Amino acid sequence: MDFTKEIKSVMEPLAKDISALCQIKSVEGEAKPGMPFGEEPAKALHAALELGEKMGFRTENFDNYVGHIEMGEGEEMVGILGHVDVVPAGDGWDFDPWGGVIADGKIYGRGTLDDKGPLVTCLYAMKILRDAGVPLKRRIRVILGTNEETNWGCMDYYLHQVKPELPTVAFSPDSQFPLTYAEMGMLQYTLSKSITEKMHIAGGSAFNSVPSSAEVVLSADLEEALKAAMAESEDPAMFAYEIENNELKLTVKGVGAHAAHLQEGKNAISHMMELLSRMPIGGTLKEVVDFYNQHFGTCLFGEKMGIATEDEDGGKLTLNIGKVFVKDGSLTFWCDSRIPVRIPVEEIEEKVKEKLQGTGYSFAVASKENSLYVPKDSKLVSTLMEAYRTVTGDRESQPMYSGGATYSRTINNCVAFGCLLPDQIDTMHQANECLALKHLEVWLQVMVEAIYQLAK
Repeated sequence: MDFTKEIKSVMEPLAKDISALCQIKSVEGEAKPGMPFGEEPAKALHAALELGEKMGFRTENFDNYVGHIEMGEGEEMVGILGHVDVVPAGDGWDFDPWGGVIADGKIYGRGTLDDKGPLVTCLYAMKILRDAGVPLKRRIRVILGTNEETNWGCMDYYLHQVKPELPTVAFSPDSQFPLTYAEMGMLQYTLSKSITEKMHIAGGSAFNSVPSSAEVVLSADLEEALKAAMAESEDPAMFAYEIENNELKLTVKGVGAHAAHLQEGKNAISHMMELLSRMPIGGTLKEVVDFYNQHFGTCLFGEKMGIATEDEDGGKLTLNIGKVFVKDGSLTFWCDSRIPVRIPVEEIEEKVKEKLQGTGYSFAVASKENSLYVPKDSKLVSTLMEAYRTVTGDRESQPMYSGGATYSRTINNCVAFGCLLPDQIDTMHQANECLALKHLEVWLQVMVEAIYQLAK
């Protein structure tokens, strides 16, 4: 069916609603009564549900863990699983990351791609179908999580406490087009060690983000050694320092990226540790640097940790060090591995524990998720692929596997579908995350067609 006129008519309000939702700083915060993941994620959930209500849809809020927005009738249901929480902004923005600025044909802001923009697009696709009076046999329900970027406690609550009716078929618009039929397993864990020396070392902000910055405080008498090490580095421009009160503060600028695509980033922590290894440091800091370079280094695939592996449906295992910090006499690293589809997560977990024996570092799982696999010849995959191809004319792109972790793996018969287009620059989890309005229009076209084909 042709909805070109209807799509054109809603582009301006669609962009404004995405902008408004992206102005909410919905990074996980301190839990408060009635707000399990802090004030801002709860605020974003309320805003999204209010938008659904204004559109005339049925909405429900489950204790600010999760909500859903539903339209239509029928015994069966199409599910759309997304989230309103976001990762921290990080550094290096040219626009206010919480401004929802619309400029130069783009919407700038944390969440425009991941995942507020896609969610609002799906709501508008539902509205277009409803307003056009298109007959549908299945209900359509958008499920809104608030804790996706950390440990998925929202979906755990929804599935095990709320125990809702589950969709017949579903997709998560939290990845890329054309479609992801397999998602790698995921293991996120912390490594901690007590330290007695005063130390300042910090970098990164999340398990699933490649750190774009890091810093460490050294003695000022190491200035000449630092200059020499910087001069010998592959990219001296990454490093800068300043001296104050006989302390030297070294800062490192890397390139942020999603941990699912860590090859696209440049880990500031890893490059800082590599630089420090070539300096005459001592004490606890030297022990930390030696440990890091022996177990991680600048490798991306877990070679030094002894967990490198791969398979045909998940490619290579990846290992990202997303954060380092010192707090209350303890140094902690946040680690994130994406694990090939056919490799059990527990197998990698045991290998990591074995490798850490005798190091003095304690291991604790923060989150782990099994892999997702839906056959490429399934009805769900073929229907969504045809919807994408009908709108875009792209017959070359094929279903793919991903290191990303979406809500698709939480229920049966669900895949990741959109919204990043093949020619769209991926700025998820990076500075200047943005959504071009020309791409937004294609998103809406695809989602209208996809939802119609699944629900008719």
